[in-house]
Amino acid sequence: MRILWLDINASYSHSSLAIPALHAQLSETITEMYSWRVVSGSINRETTYYLSEIAEFSPDIILSTLWLFNHKKVLSVLERAKALSPNIRIILGGPEFLGDNKDFLNKNRFTEAVFRGEGEDIFPEFIATIESVRSYSNTYGFCYIDELGIYKDNGIAIVNNFAQLKTPESSLLFDWSKPFVQVETSRGCFNRCSFCISGDERKVDNIPIDSLESRFDDILRHNIKEVRILDRTFNANAKRAGLLLNLFKKYTPHIQFHLELHPSLLDERLREILEDLPCGLLHIEAGVQSFNENVLKSCNRFGGSKESGDGVHFLTSLGKFEVHCDLIAALPHYTYRDILNDTLKLIELNPGEIQLEVLKLLPGTEMTRNASVFNIKYSPSPPYEALETPWISFYELTLSSALSKIVDSYYNNGVWRDCFRSVILENRNFLEHFTLHYSENYPDISTNNESRGLYLYNYAKLNYQNAILNIVLCWMENGFSYRTGPGLLSKQWRFGDELSNPLLDLEDRKSAYRYMEYGSKRYWFKYNKNSNSYKSILNFIEIL
Repeated sequence: MRILWLDINASYSHSSLAIPALHAQLSETITEMYSWRVVSGSINRETTYYLSEIAEFSPDIILSTLWLFNHKKVLSVLERAKALSPNIRIILGGPEFLGDNKDFLNKNRFTEAVFRGEGEDIFPEFIATIESVRSYSNTYGFCYIDELGIYKDNGIAIVNNFAQLKTPESSLLFDWSKPFVQVETSRGCFNRCSFCISGDERKVDNIPIDSLESRFDDILRHNIKEVRILDRTFNANAKRAGLLLNLFKKYTPHIQFHLELHPSLLDERLREILEDLPCGLLHIEAGVQSFNENVLKSCNRFGGSKESGDGVHFLTSLGKFEVHCDLIAALPHYTYRDILNDTLKLIELNPGEIQLEVLKLLPGTEMTRNASVFNIKYSPSPPYEALETPWISFYELTLSSALSKIVDSYYNNGVWRDCFRSVILENRNFLEHFTLHYSENYPDISTNNESRGLYLYNYAKLNYQNAILNIVLCWMENGFSYRTGPGLLSKQWRFGDELSNPLLDLEDRKSAYRYMEYGSKRYWFKYNKNSNSYKSILNFIEIL
């Protein structure tokens, strides 16, 4: 029996944790009964590559995991694989099957069965009997169409003792070649957010901290520089979170840990521990979602908006960790005005990155089950994005998407961030008006930072004169073109010019100089002619 795992991910740097997590639970005897192959790649890889790999191995069974962003690609490959080899059996699992699976199985008849829930307990039994078709007919989690064409649903499988599972890293199929490793230190979530696949009634199971230390030691031996902690709310248990943070500290500066904190649940002791940690140890995702209390209550999210704002302020004021904050447009009671105000509030709080996403109504979530109650219209196919709600129109959601693009292109951009933030804070209506302008044109500003700056500059020239200087200075300091946009306001200074150069070093023949007069000041910029970087190495402001 030849078993192939099809592992298609959003990018090359990702790999499926499901594969080694399941495979690790098998006994050596069962493992040796079958031939195994993992075919990995990204959603951007050609379909023909995957088909060629499948044809070369000639599997009897293909297993794969479906989630939001690989859904279409995986099905595209598998449908073709089945057409090439009709005898291949295809069985799928993953978050895409947490809801009702009848329609999926009826539409995708090349799929023999799908699995719903947590598979580690079930997998050994499943593999041991896999040669018998529908041997899983009475096994928790499996959904399938029987020989009479009747849909069978065996509920959802839950692991009984998460802490006792064999670790994914113990599997020979664990991929150590990727730049980061994912680790679950707990499973389940105390929060019951209705938009999240972890918002069910499952109890929280924790892995003992002592056993985690040996795993991190193993990761360190493999020279992995980044560990992504998959806990839904890392600081739900403040005492445990503190112990884990102190454990992470041991691995400075060799490993950086990514984790998700609830910003409203930072008690004094946890804050003291965070203050004591070394710079760069953590990359923190602070889940805000909304600062509107009605929005939070409507989706069963614990924690108040005031406390969240205070928590984000604390994290950013530390100045030692990268802090990423999320907002979700189209949540119940969330208006476009709320979204604008919350984005402005986050810009003021100054996290390293702000991500504004449109609500996705994921299979199996309470929000999806209650979509008709809230009168939320959404796409029936991945990524299941909300299209309209009673609180935000389709047009306003397109504005939200434009706002998201702007924030990502300017605020989340190291080159333009400080400039953009200054412009926003000095002009409270700029973000709203610039978003409206952008949504009417949708220019391609994703190609390079110069095109972003030119678009911002041309808009400011027509609408916000007081924003021009910030944009021009950023342009000049980063050495963008002198032949277009803000660069046209500058002049080159040469040896022998009558104008006195305050940055001039007579013994320095490696530098070039430019200056610009704006208002009552003259701005000077010094550049290294021999450097690969075009950023200015020295600036000076001269009062005229």
